[in-house]
Amino acid sequence: MHEVRIPKLGTQIEDAEITEWVAAEGEKVTERQVLVVLETEKSSYDLESEFKGILHIIVEASDERVDAGVLIAVLADSEEEYEKIKSM
Repeated sequence: MHEVRIPKLGTQIEDAEITEWVAAEGEKVTERQVLVVLETEKSSYDLESEFKGILHIIVEASDERVDAGVLIAVLADSEEEYEKIKSM
C-alpha cells in the first residue's frame, strides 16, 4: 500500500483545494498518471501517482482547503489489498 498526500507546493503554500479527482475510485493507475487536480491560491497543479496500484480515495473533492501532508488517498498493490482497505 502506498500513501497519497497533499504535497507542500512551495515555501509559501501550506494547503490546497482538491478540485477534481481525475482517476476514479477503484481504478488501476500507473506511475506518473494524474490522480487529482489541486488548486492553490496562485495556480492549479496536477498531482501524479508515484506508484502503480488501485486507487482508494479518502478525501473527496470539495471547496475546502486541505493542509500539506494530509493523507488524501492510498494505492493498493492488489485487488485483495484494495478490498481490505475499502472495508476499513
